[in-house]
Order: sequence, then C-alpha cells, then structure tokens
Amino acid sequence: MKQVIAYYRVSTQRQGRSGLGLEAQQNAVLNYCKLSGYEVIREVTEVKSTRKDRIGLLQALDLCRQMKAILMVARLDRLGRDVEQIAGIVKSKVEIIVTDNPHANRFTIHILAAVAEDNRRRISETTKDALGAAKRRGVILGKNGTALSIANKKAAEDFAQQLSPTLKRLKTRGIISVRAVCRELNKRQIPTFRGDGRWHPSTVNVLMNRLKQTIISP
Repeated sequence: MKQVIAYYRVSTQRQGRSGLGLEAQQNAVLNYCKLSGYEVIREVTEVKSTRKDRIGLLQALDLCRQMKAILMVARLDRLGRDVEQIAGIVKSKVEIIVTDNPHANRFTIHILAAVAEDNRRRISETTKDALGAAKRRGVILGKNGTALSIANKKAAEDFAQQLSPTLKRLKTRGIISVRAVCRELNKRQIPTFRGDGRWHPSTVNVLMNRLKQTIISP
C-alpha cells in the first residue's frame, strides 16, 4: 500500500479553529485513499492568512522525501495560487496527487496552475473595469455591495461567453444535459469560473443559464 502525507491549508485563524474548509479537504483525501489503496501516514495542516511563508507545506515536502511518500492535497489551489509557487513544488521531485484531478502529472499540474492564474487575472481586470465604470456612473462603491456585485456579474458573464463555443460544440455531439456537460468539462480539465476545483451540475446549470441556452434536466 502506497503511503501519503496529506497537506491541508485553510486561509485564516477563524477557519482553522472552526474547521471551515478543513473537513472537506480531509474527507476528499481520506475517501480517495480508501478507494484507491493509499495510506495516510501523516497529516500537515497549515493555517495562513497570506500566500507567503508556507512553512507547513515545506514541512510536508520534507516528510515526503524522508519517508519516500506521496504528497496529497484535495485541490490544486491548496498547493499554491500562482504558477511560480506551483513550479517550485513540482521541481521538488516529490510525487503529487491532487484528489479532484488524480490523473494530472507534473506537466499538467503546471499547465492547470497557469490556466487558473490567467483566469484569476482576467477576473481581476474585469472586476476593476466594472468598478471603474460603476464609479463613473455615480455608484457609491461599497454601498450594500452594489458595485462589487455588478463587477462580479460582469466577470461571470465574460467567463461564460469564453466557454460558449465549447458548449456549442458539445451540443452538436448531443451532449446537452447538465450532468453530461459537467462530466465532459471535468474530463477536458477545463477550469471553473474560480479557476480551481471541479465542475458540478449546479455550476454548469448556472453557466448555461447565463448563456440563456436550453437545458435538459439531469
């Protein structure tokens, strides 16, 4: 049975104390190990409010090298949020398994990180543009979250338009139900709006509604 070091990361002290997000990561790792024949020999949990000084991650990588174990995380964004960070981890030569994309190798992990970073950059730019436009129209930024809501909606609509050609191609192949589209997007490793994680029927449904396409209930 292959041995793994599980690495979990939550972003704030409050989340660390409450277990918010941590339990989901643990369940993902433990369920994957149970189904795939892996054994968790050590767990490293890091509570950070910044992206720098990832002491816990370095500790987990050292443990992997010492014990000749595999590093396992629930999602790619738990490893890092930018390409440079991911590249450094990939170069460490420690075998990595991301449970929501277990077939990804070193190369594809790097590519997925680059795509996710690009999506976040585009969303950030769209948000700034929308906030600027709202401000010029006289919207009081921050009031009841109106301006931010406008910006987020615009970013989501732009993202949906980017995926429109893909959904049209799937439709010509008869792939039109929510669940079928969900499976295909995950199979093609197409990032979600947030740039990480997997597609679910609910998120596909939202995407289709944004594009005002006819959907068939799953």
